Amino acid sequence: MNLAKELLETRVSAGEIGMCWTGQAGFILKDNNRRTLAIDLYLTDCGERYKGFKRMAPKLLSPMEIAPDYYLITHTHFDHLDYDAVPIIASAGKTMFIGPASVAEKLREMMIPEERIMVMDYGDTILMDGIRVTSVYADHNHMVPESFGYVVDMGGQRIYFSGDTCFRQDIFEKVAQMEPDIFVGCTNGMFGNMNAEEAAKAAIIVGAKAAIPCHFWMFLEHHGCPWEFAEYLEKNSDTCRPVIFRQGEIRMLAPAGEKADGPAVEKVIAI
Repeated sequence: MNLAKELLETRVSAGEIGMCWTGQAGFILKDNNRRTLAIDLYLTDCGERYKGFKRMAPKLLSPMEIAPDYYLITHTHFDHLDYDAVPIIASAGKTMFIGPASVAEKLREMMIPEERIMVMDYGDTILMDGIRVTSVYADHNHMVPESFGYVVDMGGQRIYFSGDTCFRQDIFEKVAQMEPDIFVGCTNGMFGNMNAEEAAKAAIIVGAKAAIPCHFWMFLEHHGCPWEFAEYLEKNSDTCRPVIFRQGEIRMLAPAGEKADGPAVEKVIAI
């Protein structure tokens, strides 16, 4: 498997969004204009070096192999702001990095040029070459003072990434007003994060048509059960269905009735 090659060769049709789960909370998105957006990639073993958290999932993508157009970071924890990968990705001289002020401070310490750092506050919206990103509040308890979720409009889809957050109905009710199509939520139930059932409940509250669990099975210290997430949705919602990725899988998400094809597409998901 050469995931970098598959990502490069994937063709996305209008009205679709191509998504790849790289493990933990990391995703790479691609639209029909070949624009790429990454969020919270964890590609190295820096967690073991910094905190003793041994990586349990394989590394399928090297930071030297990618240079996304835009790179969203929710907060400063090493498994979201990969201290070893980000400087390598930045060395390609293309990627724009986006996050809260605390993330921007870390990026400057990594010698990322100021002109390639975009700072957002809660509730800010930015428009980048047709891609719209809105930052929303995430409650990571005492784990980190500043943590974001993001709502991304790209490829005709509106995707809500919860970031690391506990279950807060008020947060999800506010996101519901933005009418996201797709929910992507943390499910490990540790360190101030939702567990699988709570994340499924959040997906229903925000009104998503498709729900994707993440942030599980990377470290021994993390829990998380995608089966419980899927089971809860199947029993409690007629309108929101689970979409379970394996690490390194590329899938197409499109409105009901739409279809997609392409050399790296493994399955078309109609939402």
